[in-house]
Amino acid sequence: TGGNNVSKTLLNGVNELLKKAKLIQGDSGSLTTLTDSPRQVWVDTAVQVLNEVMEELYSVSGVPLPKELAESTITLVTNDRDYALASDLVSLHFPLLDETNGQFLYEYDGGYLALVARQPVPADFTGMPFYAVVRPTDGQLYLDRIPTASENGLIYKYRYDKDISLSTAAATFPFSDTVFRALIPAATELFNFYHRKEFSEGIFKVSVGRAARLMTNTQPRTSYLPNRIRGAGAGIAHPFD
Repeated sequence: TGGNNVSKTLLNGVNELLKKAKLIQGDSGSLTTLTDSPRQVWVDTAVQVLNEVMEELYSVSGVPLPKELAESTITLVTNDRDYALASDLVSLHFPLLDETNGQFLYEYDGGYLALVARQPVPADFTGMPFYAVVRPTDGQLYLDRIPTASENGLIYKYRYDKDISLSTAAATFPFSDTVFRALIPAATELFNFYHRKEFSEGIFKVSVGRAARLMTNTQPRTSYLPNRIRGAGAGIAHPFD
């Protein structure tokens, strides 16, 4: 979206924001990592607001926030039928795979309620599991059978989608460099709000609006401001309240 040139990293974003906020000057003052003791509070805030403004951009533009593919594992435990999945999981890709033994865990046809309905005495279903579902009540993986000592220790790898959250210096923004440049002023305004209690509604509006138009190739909207800002009057309100 917004062109194919996607190369700006989180480190680039932090440096551009701090330059815009007049906290560092020129290339000589640029950070080379996201760890910098004298300026760590600035760096941490910059990372936070760049992620917040990125999410706001996708929200106001109506473009779905991209997902990242990740991997994790579960390890079967005797008499344990349900397993916690990754905390950042958005959606799970079946099947899970025991790469040592070539055993799959497929998604149960009909989902969790169908599985429960077909097992009136759940404790009777033990042994090697073949199917699983994500339990909607708590997001845990629920197996069709309760592992015994024979299955204890089997490891299943799974792949899942997670929301993009930029946290490492080399992580790249999921949009073009043109959109990146358009969004920096909005990120700077939010940074100034946190550190100086200053916020320019006009700059934020123009910045997010331009970035959204570049990403979607659409005509300008009346406003790209969060509702709280539009109704804030002369007072300073938190942009995302």
